[in-house]
Amino acid sequence: MEKIKILSEKRHIIKMLTASFALILLFTQCEIQKDYEYEYNNPGGKLTVNAWEYIQQTDSLSLLEAAITATSLQSLYTGTTDKTFIAPRNSAFRTYMKTNKYTSISAIPVATLQSVIKYHIVKARVIFSDPEMLANNPIAYETESGQVMYLSRNTSYQGLINYGTKKSWTIITSNLEPTNGVLHVTADVVYLSL
Repeated sequence: MEKIKILSEKRHIIKMLTASFALILLFTQCEIQKDYEYEYNNPGGKLTVNAWEYIQQTDSLSLLEAAITATSLQSLYTGTTDKTFIAPRNSAFRTYMKTNKYTSISAIPVATLQSVIKYHIVKARVIFSDPEMLANNPIAYETESGQVMYLSRNTSYQGLINYGTKKSWTIITSNLEPTNGVLHVTADVVYLSL
């Protein structure tokens, strides 16, 4: 019986120590932190280079760089007028070449490649974090090719290309802001399919 009493007292002491420790911890965690100014590092994907320089610096866009160089369209990516650049990554170009039976970027006819590149440049600044842009509400934008590209976003603020048409795509990296607009990376070479 005495052992039970001792065990009971030990449990009571342990509970009291635990409660005391919890209270001490609670009160020390409630002190007010000093007001430090937070320094943002690249807020919102702002870049210090233009779209062409960013493409040249990004390994996963080396086939896009080769396509732009082959078509002599660098000036579209270096201008000072804000545009939206849709940048297909290397795997997108590999799939495009395989589907269309091209062995390399240089095997694609220049006129065809120019059309592809120009379709991937929208003549407006479109950023998907804009609260004014409504979810799943495609807006038609003119591209450098003269065709229309429909841009919108879903409820998770992921960019959508040609949503509501026969073929649409979800942007994989969005809202990068070079000094001359906005750049969005895709996993596909995109086109308009009505």
